[in-house]
Amino acid sequence: MGALLAGGLAVAARRRGPRREAQILAIGLVVAATIYGVFAAVGGAAARWLGIETAGVLLYGAVAWIGLRRDPLWLAAGWLLHIAWDVGLHGAATAFVPLWYPPLCVGFDLAIGLWVMVRRRDLSLPT
Repeated sequence: MGALLAGGLAVAARRRGPRREAQILAIGLVVAATIYGVFAAVGGAAARWLGIETAGVLLYGAVAWIGLRRDPLWLAAGWLLHIAWDVGLHGAATAFVPLWYPPLCVGFDLAIGLWVMVRRRDLSLPT
């Protein structure tokens, strides 16, 4: 299901042109990281978890920014490394994350990461 949702995002983003596509996919990476923070805040997670999720947003935000400014390969790496966040931190059923979400996010992250790798040349066009 995650890969199907990713396909919808990829197609919609591509219709906007290469530069806008890259921006949409970069923003998507930050949103993917932020969703876990929202789950933590709404689910009453401990301050430690809120700090971890905030650090994740900052980390993935930085990678997305570098991907836009330097090379889309950074953006692809961010999406693919987010799988480690899904599995490593939340794959063991974190109390505040719904059980269905990490597997959905893995499929989404993998599909978008591979999409960015395939589209790398087009996405690295100058502004």
